[in-house]
Amino acid sequence: MLIDFFLFTGVKCGGVLSAPVGHLSSPNFPKVYPPYTECTWLIVVSEGSTVQLAFHEFNLEYHDTCEYDYVKIYNGASRDEGNLLGTFCGSQLPPNLTSSWHVLSVIFHSDKHVGSSGFSATYRKDICGGVLTSLSGVITSPDYPDNYPNNAECHWLISAAPHSKIRLVFTDFQLESQECNFDYVAVFDGSSQEEEEQVRHYCGTTKPPDTRSSSNELLVVFKSDFNIGGRGFKAYFSSGECQDVFTAVKGNITSPRYPDMYPNNIICQWNIQLPLGFRIKLFFRDLKLEEMNTLTDDCDYDYLAVYDGQSTGDKLLGRWCGTDLPPPLISAKNNLLLVLVTDRDTANKGFSVSYIGMVPMNVSCTRTDFHIQIPIQSVPQLERSHIYLGTPACTAQLAGSSYKIYARFDTCGTEPQKRNNTSVIVSILYVDFSLAGQGDIHEYEVQCEPKRKEASVRILSGSEPAQLSGRAENTGQSELPEAEASESSERGQDSSDVVFISICILAGVLMLIAVVGLVLL
Repeated sequence: MLIDFFLFTGVKCGGVLSAPVGHLSSPNFPKVYPPYTECTWLIVVSEGSTVQLAFHEFNLEYHDTCEYDYVKIYNGASRDEGNLLGTFCGSQLPPNLTSSWHVLSVIFHSDKHVGSSGFSATYRKDICGGVLTSLSGVITSPDYPDNYPNNAECHWLISAAPHSKIRLVFTDFQLESQECNFDYVAVFDGSSQEEEEQVRHYCGTTKPPDTRSSSNELLVVFKSDFNIGGRGFKAYFSSGECQDVFTAVKGNITSPRYPDMYPNNIICQWNIQLPLGFRIKLFFRDLKLEEMNTLTDDCDYDYLAVYDGQSTGDKLLGRWCGTDLPPPLISAKNNLLLVLVTDRDTANKGFSVSYIGMVPMNVSCTRTDFHIQIPIQSVPQLERSHIYLGTPACTAQLAGSSYKIYARFDTCGTEPQKRNNTSVIVSILYVDFSLAGQGDIHEYEVQCEPKRKEASVRILSGSEPAQLSGRAENTGQSELPEAEASESSERGQDSSDVVFISICILAGVLMLIAVVGLVLL
């Protein structure tokens, strides 16, 4: 059962509240509440609505972490700590709270010592507006997807943890399409409508752009006039550890509250955006999500999806749940999108991934040399001394718009090896991103098969070998884009063939001279 009623002292409390508005208070309020009491109120309103809870009186035994007497408020019916909106004690009035769906749980607990007057609160079904404090949630116009009512005005204040940012994305949008002075949605970067004349109003069928706040608060306002409506809108928000944009060459991403249980009923997005030319390699370090649906053999409940681009409209690279670690992934370009979706119950530990940006480079070889080129525009923060083959003595040279390394096989730490019964030449290319004493050296294995003049490159590690090294399998092919790999191979063959043919012609001429000389003698 999700609802428990405890009757330690003969005091009955708690229950299911389903009216559009209602009241709840601690036992005996405003007199001292009894000891050894625990009450659970489950507030359930119609689907599509939310619950707004406001405290009017509040006085419980105080403790720094509210260990003794407390009120806990959960987003939904579950007591999963991932759904916890707040724990309160003492005499300070809790803030107004709004659920992210149509169910809210309130739990009151008292221990055996020190009672007080308790609390009094009211709730109401909220068809629009409210203060939203969860990590993720959905905002819709009243009655969505049916037409919204006339003369409606809704204010949603999304409030995240201090120093957090908020991301807002509209997924459906249809309002009266005349001038936006009639029906509109406006988004304010902050908690008020100050400087409203500088804020754009959105109407019609063109979705507002994705928004990312500059602070931990974002205000969304919806207004409709006295006639002509539309289907309205649907948008979702995420905040704090539930969304981020990563632009560093390497990094780590974890689910909210990892390694503790992630919250229920969230949609989180993380974008990896690296400079043009880079590709991204993603390593799964830990994965513990709710198991798949045994009826459909699919991840219908909680799942992590990875898209090869910046949006969910791009190619899906995979969708995972359960505990089996996926293999490493490589993006086609310089963007990856990770999306975590959880349902309303059964949470788990979550996930942890690491990524590393693969520096764009051309690697080719002749029968005797490695040729390596890296565009300067891809690594503008690096000096040429930060790129070297084998040892720092074999540093890159500046040549036009590229850093180049031309190295003979008997230099720069190269060594012959046998792989799959084939003789190859192998060396390590180092790209040093270290900054302010923080070591960050990326390693690439470059390989050449001299007989066929075919070169390949694969990333080995970043600066955290415990996370990244040893997990980049050799797939037997270059991790460069196909066009670059073929161009590198052809370029290597062209220069090598010219040298080889020239040597053959010279040897033939010398042999002819020798034969003629012998005949004359």
